[in-house]
Amino acid sequence: MKRNSSNYSMAEALTLDRVYGWIDRRAAMRFYPYVLGLLLMLSSLTLAIPSFRAFDANSEIWKTVVLKSNEPTHSLTHIDPYSWLAKKVFRLTVPVIMRITHLPPVGIVALQFLMGYLTIVFSFKLTQRVLKDAVTATFITAGIVFLYFGRAAFYDVVFMWFDGFAYCFLILAMYYRHSLLIFLFAFAAAWTDERALIALALVLFFHQVSDLERGQFGLGNILRPNRRGVAVLAAMAAYFGLRYFLSAQYGMHTPSTGANLSILHRTMPSMTMGVWTFLEGYWLMFLMVMGVALHNKNYFFGIVCLLAVIVLTVVSGCVMDITRSGAYLVPAVFAFAVYLHHHWKPENMRLLAAVAFVTCLLSPPLIVCPDWNIEMSVQYSVFGLLLRELFSFFVQKTP
Repeated sequence: MKRNSSNYSMAEALTLDRVYGWIDRRAAMRFYPYVLGLLLMLSSLTLAIPSFRAFDANSEIWKTVVLKSNEPTHSLTHIDPYSWLAKKVFRLTVPVIMRITHLPPVGIVALQFLMGYLTIVFSFKLTQRVLKDAVTATFITAGIVFLYFGRAAFYDVVFMWFDGFAYCFLILAMYYRHSLLIFLFAFAAAWTDERALIALALVLFFHQVSDLERGQFGLGNILRPNRRGVAVLAAMAAYFGLRYFLSAQYGMHTPSTGANLSILHRTMPSMTMGVWTFLEGYWLMFLMVMGVALHNKNYFFGIVCLLAVIVLTVVSGCVMDITRSGAYLVPAVFAFAVYLHHHWKPENMRLLAAVAFVTCLLSPPLIVCPDWNIEMSVQYSVFGLLLRELFSFFVQKTP
């Protein structure tokens, strides 16, 4: 029995080594990040098909976006405060882009697809820079693509939440190291959706720990501001300053209806599945980080990671769209990767990233929202649609 077990383990290791070697050879190609991004984007579209037929440039959603594009300081007080459209009053990034570029609605959708592609490419580049290992970076990036975070830019062609823009700006704010670029991307993310403003705390956390070495993850080093962290703080301060000015000058305000603690009573039964959809396979990485931080007595680092999870979970439960709110936790994955990189061997990082990727790939593409029915919550795949057509064909042929 021991011999069989040993042979199995050796065969398993050889298989993994072949996979790692294959990825390593491809990663040496000059345009690997861009080819990888294209392949992963196509894979995402195959497993979660966007509802292109439901796109309507004349919908109330687009009328609101166009109104904000034509008049960014419009208060939207004519919209029912219970409608989520009323909350677009401060979500100005995409309307301003639309105003500057003169893109029609279909052009904005195409631009969002581009932002989704860039999210994949720069997620890989960021992870490779942090881990200095293309194999682990490939697995981590691939796993993220199959989260809502990674497919939002391709999925959202109906409600136009523009999460794809916000997620891309957050990744770019972590990738770039120039203070001005960090400020601009962080500022753009905050004005895309208020959830991105909360997620900027994770971008700040990443920049505070990204250059630390093993043994430096204590309270003093994490709290000591660096120029990149200051750029994120400056973007947040600028956001609050400009928002206060717009509120005072133009009477703009976000209705609190539909986004408060009382909503938790309705969302709590859905939170178990909802929380899973935030990170899916990367919950394993979170657990590993907590265990390693506890073992190494990096208590403050562990507390910050735990608080990030708790805060984003509570925020997600205070609104009906649980999954898309909790997906703003994904930037924490890059901080997790930084920490584990300094405490684990590369082969362990590769295995963890591979397991996380497979878990994300096998998890169904769900969007948890208590107000939605099952057809709205589950995205169709090409394979599911083909099976349905085959089934219909054989049923019709049956006498």
